[in-house]
Amino acid sequence: MAEQTFANMKAVVSGATGTIGKAVAQRIVTEGGSVIILGRNEGTLQEIVAEIGGDATYRVLDIDDDGAVEAFAQSLDRLDILVTTAGWTVMGPVDEVPVADAMDMFGARFFGQCRLIKSCLPKFDDGGIILMCSGVGNTSFYPRYAYGSAVAGAIEAFAHHIAGELAPRKIRVNVVSPGWTVPEEFDPDRIRSNRGFNNEQQQAEFFAALDSPMHETIAAEEFADALVFCARSRHYTGQVIRLDAGRSVTDKPIDGAVDPMTFAYQS
Repeated sequence: MAEQTFANMKAVVSGATGTIGKAVAQRIVTEGGSVIILGRNEGTLQEIVAEIGGDATYRVLDIDDDGAVEAFAQSLDRLDILVTTAGWTVMGPVDEVPVADAMDMFGARFFGQCRLIKSCLPKFDDGGIILMCSGVGNTSFYPRYAYGSAVAGAIEAFAHHIAGELAPRKIRVNVVSPGWTVPEEFDPDRIRSNRGFNNEQQQAEFFAALDSPMHETIAAEEFADALVFCARSRHYTGQVIRLDAGRSVTDKPIDGAVDPMTFAYQS
């Protein structure tokens, strides 16, 4: 029988149609909790709920909509865990990507997480877990990824601050910073305003940057492990868990660079 880390706990996971959110939602149910997964595509949400089984339900929700998010939060009786992984990114040279595109991305990926946290906070009793999701781009250089880097930094700064604000309520706030996690299926909606690959050389430069010192991708289940760690560590708050195979340590592996496509589906 699986550990019951989340027994009698109620959770909400946004972005659960993505690789990371889905794995986290599955672990919550497997280890005794109930979960509401959020997303925009009802058909996909229904499929994931059926796959997870147990005490999993879904709500179609646009986290860019203040009124819809507030109404959803008000429908909850209580909340113990909030995991926010929703969002997409933009890529391209800083002198070509329209700032409006970057603002739209910030709206979903940064302010969407902030909006959901703000509205759901009244449903937490003293104690609870908030786990946000940033990205390795703010600690490592990726070609033509300035705005993705910026939003990751904003998420981590916000989490660091609210961890201090919420500490008296015993609500722990942490961030998981994912390295390269290979999705089950490529989702073009997660990369918008892609002006990054004007030629084969630029594409090769970006993919080369995905390599890490460990030469491995990150399995989605490791992010679920991170939530378990946060749940069991009662005094762990205000921190960033960097699951990036050492990519934030250096972009120059001491044993030399490896074509990341050679290990993309081997972890």
